Amino acid sequence: MPDWAIWIVIAVVALAVEATTTAFFTVYFGIAAAVVAILAVAGVPVAAQILAFGGISLAGLALTRPWLLRVAGDNDPAVPTGVETMPGRIGVVTSAIGELDSGLVKIQGETWTARSYFDHERIPEGSRVEVVEIRGVTALVIPAPQGREELPAPEES
Repeated sequence: MPDWAIWIVIAVVALAVEATTTAFFTVYFGIAAAVVAILAVAGVPVAAQILAFGGISLAGLALTRPWLLRVAGDNDPAVPTGVETMPGRIGVVTSAIGELDSGLVKIQGETWTARSYFDHERIPEGSRVEVVEIRGVTALVIPAPQGREELPAPEES
């Protein structure tokens, strides 16, 4: 099989892979392989073809990938959802939390299994609590400071 045909196959495969993803990664190898196929038809030696392929691929990655990612929005910070939004939320204990026993808390209308963030701390039923973290499906809570209200809803941008 002639050199140029191998480069065409590499280009088609790389561009087909890129068409199934949004990574903006294999497109550089596909374009480089297409350019090197043209060089192969022109009679450029194999060693120079390989160097050209590497150089074109890496140059494309270095020069345009950051811009493409910015345009595509892949660098935008993720908006927290689900349990990522729970730390700092205020809830009410609906079933007492014992020193080493789990209890139940109602947070934003949902009932969660809860434990005290600090071992050996009891939190009686009816107490207001603040979520410190979520481990698995258990909220780790502390008694809410006096005057502490629910966190404001995140701003839409």
